[in-house]
Amino acid sequence: MTEKENMENTATESTDIHAENEDADMRKGADAAEAEKSEEKAPDLGKFKSAQALMEAYLALEAEFTRRSQRLKELEGNKAATPPSPAADDDTLIAAALGSRKVRDAVVGQYLADITSSAGIPLVSGGAACAAPANAPRSVKEAGALARQFLKN
Repeated sequence: MTEKENMENTATESTDIHAENEDADMRKGADAAEAEKSEEKAPDLGKFKSAQALMEAYLALEAEFTRRSQRLKELEGNKAATPPSPAADDDTLIAAALGSRKVRDAVVGQYLADITSSAGIPLVSGGAACAAPANAPRSVKEAGALARQFLKN
């Protein structure tokens, strides 16, 4: 073989090796792309084995949520329709009474009727009358004498 043929063979081999490397790189890239696609197709479903099992669990949860929401709405409606019981705390009763003009007017009317019908409130009950001098002083001299007498006693 001549030197020229050797060079051509080496160049051909080099091109073939380079082409094989490119093919291997392309296969690696294709494998990576396929792996990414397969990861996208199979998301993490947690404790569920398949997308169908996840969908069934979601539908069951949605149905239960709807039932509970309807039950809660029923209970809130019944609570609003029933008046507070006598055993309810005072604050609740006061708030309910103040919310009704008819109840408030009845309470105030009864209170006013009780006040006006009573005989009155005694201002002084029992005890002795207040000791006051029979005649008031007419001058400063008389006032001084009364003060001295008062202070002595």
